[in-house]
Amino acid sequence: MPLELVNRSDGHVIALPEGACLTIGRVPQCEIHVQDQSVSRRHCTVEAAGSEVIVTDLQSANGTFVNERAIESAKLQPGDMLRVGTALFECRLAGAPEAPGDRAVLGGDDSTIETVIRKRIEPTQLEWLEAPEVPSRELELLRRAQRHLTTLHHVAEQLAGAHEVRALCDLVLRAVLDVTGADRGALLLRRGDDDHGVELVASHAQKGDAAFTVSRTLVADVFSKGISTFAHDAVTDRRFREGQSVVMQHVRSVMCVPLRTSGEILGALYVDSLSGPGRFSEADLELLAAVGNQAGIALHRVRLLGELERLFLDTIRAIAATIDAKDGYTHRHSERVAAFARRIAAEIGLAEDRQEAVEWAALLHDLGKIAVPDSILNSRDRLSPDEYEAMKQHPAHGARILANIQSRPVAEFLPGVRSHHEKWDGTGYPDGLNGEAIPLLGRLIGVADFLDALTSSRSYRAAVSMDEAVKMVEEGAGTHFDPNIVRAVLALHERGEI
Repeated sequence: MPLELVNRSDGHVIALPEGACLTIGRVPQCEIHVQDQSVSRRHCTVEAAGSEVIVTDLQSANGTFVNERAIESAKLQPGDMLRVGTALFECRLAGAPEAPGDRAVLGGDDSTIETVIRKRIEPTQLEWLEAPEVPSRELELLRRAQRHLTTLHHVAEQLAGAHEVRALCDLVLRAVLDVTGADRGALLLRRGDDDHGVELVASHAQKGDAAFTVSRTLVADVFSKGISTFAHDAVTDRRFREGQSVVMQHVRSVMCVPLRTSGEILGALYVDSLSGPGRFSEADLELLAAVGNQAGIALHRVRLLGELERLFLDTIRAIAATIDAKDGYTHRHSERVAAFARRIAAEIGLAEDRQEAVEWAALLHDLGKIAVPDSILNSRDRLSPDEYEAMKQHPAHGARILANIQSRPVAEFLPGVRSHHEKWDGTGYPDGLNGEAIPLLGRLIGVADFLDALTSSRSYRAAVSMDEAVKMVEEGAGTHFDPNIVRAVLALHERGEI
């Protein structure tokens, strides 16, 4: 027996003769017309094939549902409920009487649900803005809302990955200039609690000289009151008559909004136009204020990350100083090794973040000496074989101690701490690694450690000159040291940089 659909809202019956394929959608051209903005223009199809009815979603924005399960394609059985937007259709046998009263709808057999929708909805691509039945005035408002949404979405994505203040400020400013059509813009940060303590961090002009003056009075007003400022025509606005930077530069339309977190104003975002009054609207001011809020939160996050990184570095330096203080003959040894190692890392072309990892590993390379008895560390005599074996364990001790810190930066430089006494020919310790099996950080620190040890005085020998130390490093190329790193040391020494 053939099936049919019944619209639950008005009781309208939709026949489904054999072979029929009907489209449900928002545009009048669809066989089943649903006037609902949440329904796509062509939302889904309903096809009668023998005793079955097959529903197929047409990549709709909000999905097609059978028994409240999102589907790509599904077979309808008598009693199943099809929902498209807010419209609800019941599938039943053709001619069957409707049961009196309301009834609960149980979910159908899961085997009829072939695929669940997995569709990425892009906030910048909204199909309903193309609807021809929307009045032109409303459509323009919707399109402007889409442009603003697109800007906020773009800025939010950019800010999420920003890790440096000036780069963050520059990308915010360029996005704002692009969407508002302003001629010039600037981003200023507050210094201290004084409303006049301001630093210009980023500025940009769409054409001509990028250097221009921002009204200090205007910015101070935004800082002190925490409100957004908008002038349709700055020349005739009494608030700007005394502002020489506005008058002398022939500024006409102006907007300035605060960069804020929940409890603090961090800065201000300023844009202006020189091409006549009426360039900006209150809607533009609302957009700028929304961007300012986003930027303020991102700026606060970047500053917190910077403070955490400084705390991390200060902690590492404090630990390094503790190690050097424990070993009476190696005062500031870790700092000098770190300086040598970073220069070598830069010479062989490592990226900035890898250079930092080298420096941190070098600062902590002797951490394991904490576990070595003071009598061995400060011995004035040659170490006995047992004492030397105990000393040789300090790289492993250091790596084991640091492994307790669950941190990505620590995990990156940990191999350098453990392997800084390995040798290119495999005769080093603690693991007897050789060649490129030795982590690069360990190879770098090993050379830097050797240089500083030779050029520092010990109780049992005097320091040698840097020329002699570099000569000894050169002689150890291919046996103790990585030949590529040795070449970098020779190049630095020849230029007087080590």
